[in-house]
Amino acid sequence: MAALIGATVVLPLLASAAPTKTHTSSIIRFLDTKGVERVGCYEGRNRARLLGASSANELAAQGPWPLSDQVVDIRRLLAPAPQPPAIFAIGLNYWGHINATGQSPSQTPSLFFKNLHAYNHPLAPVVIPPSIAAPNGTSWASRPDYEGELGVILSKDCKDVSAADALDCVQGYTVCHDVSMRCFQNPEGGACPGNGGQYSFSKGLDTHAPIGPALVSPAALGDGSGLRMTTRVNGELRQNVSTSELIYGVRAIISFISQGTTLPKGSLLCTGTPDGVGDTQKPAKFLADGDSVAVAIEKIGTLTNPIVFGKDDGRAWGEDAQLDQYLSDAMC
Repeated sequence: MAALIGATVVLPLLASAAPTKTHTSSIIRFLDTKGVERVGCYEGRNRARLLGASSANELAAQGPWPLSDQVVDIRRLLAPAPQPPAIFAIGLNYWGHINATGQSPSQTPSLFFKNLHAYNHPLAPVVIPPSIAAPNGTSWASRPDYEGELGVILSKDCKDVSAADALDCVQGYTVCHDVSMRCFQNPEGGACPGNGGQYSFSKGLDTHAPIGPALVSPAALGDGSGLRMTTRVNGELRQNVSTSELIYGVRAIISFISQGTTLPKGSLLCTGTPDGVGDTQKPAKFLADGDSVAVAIEKIGTLTNPIVFGKDDGRAWGEDAQLDQYLSDAMC
């Protein structure tokens, strides 16, 4: 019988069907057709199999996560983890990016912070201020730029962690888009006022850290190396790299930044972007109103967001989008 439009559909398993998968290493968060927030494994055709009751309240634990036999329809895809208590990010962590910017490599992972309200969802708009006012009354173009990155969600509070034990802190891997306002990032002025080399303001505006579309356990992805990552703007390939090319990998990053510092459970860590950002193109290619940015990492999926200048117009985003194109790499 055809499903009723607008209703959450729970599909029973057929006795003649192949054995149902009992666990998953890949999860998504979403709203069902009744607007209820759910967590499950993507099955294709905008449907998800819900997690088992024993795992629904224990998502900080590392997967694989038990599955139930309930399959429901998806109305809207959400970020695969709730809003984090902190967003840690690493700069200049691929040789190509370092060489393109003409800077010297750091002797340690170069850490900055994004405001927790930078957190955003797949398919939701990234809202760009067309200009930003300086205290002296002048106003400057923001020069927004894209940065595709491997993201990490932490499974527990971690402090003074060794590199050998660092993966014990990883709940899972996702895709992070580190949106950056270049005019307020550079240490020198010139055509822009600069921001004293402080990245946190220029990279921490609201909506400027979308993550998703799935969260994949280290049981499936290990230390997150060996994954092909691409970034496309309006379909044009801009970044193309393997995460094995990170100068400081996930183990080294977590070990270094946890020294004497508690990294809170549920935090997001963005590991750095490769060469190909708009700022280093000849000529520079900054984001424009109406652009679409798609960051894809194999086995995790494609994180896609529209770029909106000014204010979000309040329209519903991602309602009933065709999700197979974003989640085909992260299905049950």
